[in-house]
Amino acid sequence: MVFARACAAIGVVGAVLVVIGSIGPWATIADSGVGGLDGDGWITLVLALLAGGFAAAVFAPARVARIMRWLVLPWTLIALLVAVIDIVDISSTSSEFSNQFSDDVFTLSVGWGLWLVLAGSIITLVAAVALMIAPMPTPPRHTQAVPGPYVPGGFAPPGWQQPYPGQYPPQPHSGQPYPPQPYPPQPYPSQHPPQGGPPPAPAPAPPAWPTTGPAYPGSTDAGGGSSD
Repeated sequence: MVFARACAAIGVVGAVLVVIGSIGPWATIADSGVGGLDGDGWITLVLALLAGGFAAAVFAPARVARIMRWLVLPWTLIALLVAVIDIVDISSTSSEFSNQFSDDVFTLSVGWGLWLVLAGSIITLVAAVALMIAPMPTPPRHTQAVPGPYVPGGFAPPGWQQPYPGQYPPQPHSGQPYPPQPYPPQPYPSQHPPQGGPPPAPAPAPPAWPTTGPAYPGSTDAGGGSSD
């Protein structure tokens, strides 16, 4: 950015020279001169103000300077073209005067104002080209905030919403992992009854009648005694 502003300062100086030359004499005939404002000096004056204004805008913040530096070269090129055309025109007219009049009274020459316009335009042109290749700082990009890590119940606040350092007292930490915290066993209700062996077999039911004795169904002993 320092190099770009130095080039912009040189461009402003060149534009000031063009302004002075536009007001000065562009042609001299004997002892009298013709001012630039009587001809194309108005054009170079306006072009110099535009080029110098855009060169001075490079001293603005980088976001503005990156655009304004490209607008110095076009106006400087037009001012340089006008100066070259007028110098060639006056020089050709001076040759015609020299062929028609041998007396020095009618000698036509280019005035110092037009030469100053040419020199200022070249200086501003060099500064404008240097501005186009000068490194410029890149403007910062606005990034979208990323949510914080997931915690039970939602996401943690993003980084820009985290508490600033010093908002909470710092917690001492030695850098070692924390030891596991003992937790008492928690009783859980049993979901199933305790499993044991097979259930005991039920006791046999007693018969409805005696199986021994004289009178029970199916017995052949009527009296219960011996037959002999």
